Amino acid sequence: MRNVPFFRQAAYTLTELVIVVAILAVVAAIAVPVTRSSETDRKIDLIANEFATAMRFARSESIRTSKPHGFRFLTNQYRIRVFAADTTVAPWTWLWDVYHPVDKNLYDYTFPADLVGSTAPVTHTPVYRSSCSRPGAVYFDDSGTPWCLEPETALLDSYQLDIVIGAQRVTVNLDGITGRVTVL
Repeated sequence: MRNVPFFRQAAYTLTELVIVVAILAVVAAIAVPVTRSSETDRKIDLIANEFATAMRFARSESIRTSKPHGFRFLTNQYRIRVFAADTTVAPWTWLWDVYHPVDKNLYDYTFPADLVGSTAPVTHTPVYRSSCSRPGAVYFDDSGTPWCLEPETALLDSYQLDIVIGAQRVTVNLDGITGRVTVL
């Protein structure tokens, strides 16, 4: 009978594997950013995303249809509405018959009443290159560039919505040059 050489295969022990998994779990727990979990925090994120989505939708509709679309933030009602502009008449007429692409309702979002306290939860800061008589109303031309609705010749530099509830603050920015909407 012939002797067959026995080769030992390299392997890890169960103890070594448990230690490595434990170290990875600790590193992952430290590296993953802390997520906000309170109900108010989720609501403020939802509100900011609703406002940002309305702005993005108005811009994309103006590019898609080659007709001016925009949004209007109503400060006293904490509400954002998307509109189309009828440019066949002077001055332009706002058409509030723009429908949400998913739920098929009019594109009209109002801040939840249970979050409105003694201070204004939403403020907006539009900055135009010339005077604008309706600073809360912004329309986009067919290339996606944002403008003041009255007069139509006032180019937007920036538009900022600040949403503050308690200690939480979220900002929605609209860049006047690129038309990009970001939530910070």
